[in-house]
Amino acid sequence: MHIKLYMSLFMRTFTLLLSFLLLTFTSFGQENKSFLAKAKIKHGSVLIGGNLQAAYYATSNSLDKPLVPQEGSSLIGNLNFKGAYFVMNDFGIGLDLGFAHENLKVTVDEVQQRYKRTYLLGGPLVRYYLDNGVFGEMTLKTGLLNLSVGDDIDLFDGAIGIGYALFVNEKISVEPILSFRYYREWSGENANVTLGPVLGFGVQAYLLRRTSQTIREGL
Repeated sequence: MHIKLYMSLFMRTFTLLLSFLLLTFTSFGQENKSFLAKAKIKHGSVLIGGNLQAAYYATSNSLDKPLVPQEGSSLIGNLNFKGAYFVMNDFGIGLDLGFAHENLKVTVDEVQQRYKRTYLLGGPLVRYYLDNGVFGEMTLKTGLLNLSVGDDIDLFDGAIGIGYALFVNEKISVEPILSFRYYREWSGENANVTLGPVLGFGVQAYLLRRTSQTIREGL
C-alpha cells in the first residue's frame, strides 16, 4: 500500500517537472546569445563527465540491518559518472554510474548511534536540451548492498531533474541541477523508501559537439 502511494507521488512530481520543462520551452524558446557557445547539441555528439550531489533526509530503518526499526536522519553524498550519445539533436541516451556515501544517525534506547555505508549504483540516463541551455534528465539505477550480516539488500534509485548547462566554451559546460529522487532498498518483504529533492553540480565535456549555428550553416 505504501509503495503504491510513493510511486503515485513520484509520478505526480514527474508530471510537474515535465510541465515546468514544457513551460520553460514555451517561454524561452530562443537561443541564449549572452554566452560563448550556444547550448544546442548536435546529433552524434558524445557527453562525458559527472557531478556531485547532496541531500539530507529524515528517515527510518525497517530492515533490521544493522538495527531495529528506528527514526533518524540521513546525510547522503553521491559522486556520479555520466556518459551519453546524442541519437538526435539535443536528445542523449547513456549510462550513469554513482558512488553513494550515507551517514545514518538514529536514536536507540535514548542513545544516539551513527552508521556509515558506501554503495555503487548504475543504470540508464536520458537527457533533453532546450536551445537556452535548460535540460531535463532522468536516471534509473539499481545496485546491491551487503552489510556483512544477513542477506543482501537490493537497491533502486530513480530521479528526474532540471538543470542548466552553462558553456564556458564549445566543449565544456558547468551544470547545476535540482532533482527529485525516489530511493528504495529492500530484502524480502521489508523495505525502506526515501523521497525528496537532491541538489547537484557537475562538469561535462561534449566531444564532437557543434552548435546550432554551425548546424544551420551546414544546411
